[in-house]
Amino acid sequence: MLIVFGLSLICVLLVMPAVGRRQTGAVPLFKGTGGQWKKNYGRRAFLKLGVALAGAGVLAYTGADEAIESFHSGTLRNDLTDRFPGLVKPIGERYWFGNWGMVAALDAWVRSNAFSRWGRANFEAMVVGLPVLWTLQRGLGANRPSSDDGSPRWRPMKAANSASGHAFIAAVPWLTLARRNNLVPVKQGARIASVLTGWSRLNDRKHYVSQIILGWTIAWNAVSAVADDEAEKLSKVRISEPEAED
Repeated sequence: MLIVFGLSLICVLLVMPAVGRRQTGAVPLFKGTGGQWKKNYGRRAFLKLGVALAGAGVLAYTGADEAIESFHSGTLRNDLTDRFPGLVKPIGERYWFGNWGMVAALDAWVRSNAFSRWGRANFEAMVVGLPVLWTLQRGLGANRPSSDDGSPRWRPMKAANSASGHAFIAAVPWLTLARRNNLVPVKQGARIASVLTGWSRLNDRKHYVSQIILGWTIAWNAVSAVADDEAEKLSKVRISEPEAED
């Protein structure tokens, strides 16, 4: 609870030095959700998700998932890798959805700046991506490495671990940052950071690689849907604006 309160306070403080919505006009919170959903559940997004599902299926049914997990646990895992997840795992906790929702609400009705617009994009991506995550988690029904049977094979409705929720939630803000920043070092750093929480779930034996790939891909699709919808709207605004006369 203290962590959630602290994050909420930090988010509020970061939004306060911003332009008030009384000057710019309010932008309703879910105004663009319909267009974002169309893109996230469109042909291109389902094609990318289908490729990820095919790859995840190969890993789950060929024994590659178990082999990678066994190699990592037996060879790569050590005291250092066990400490590192403590830093990156919290970025994937579910309370971030509420925090980004609060930032989005502030951006919509109170104040808007670069931080609040980034937070709003994170919230919007989670809104359109979570239904896919929940469907695959329960629909495929795979288990964790640390569960009793530890099988990554798909058994619909038997468990809810087929796609990593931590990998999804943690990847969204980093991928959004990469899409919204033009500096190459920042883009590349954010993309690398987007996989660290997913890796921590492998290190802690909470998810197989196939499950981490699915969680990350859902985040990638959702962030792309929000960014593409925003870019499309900005393009229409520029086209509709009258050209200045000489």
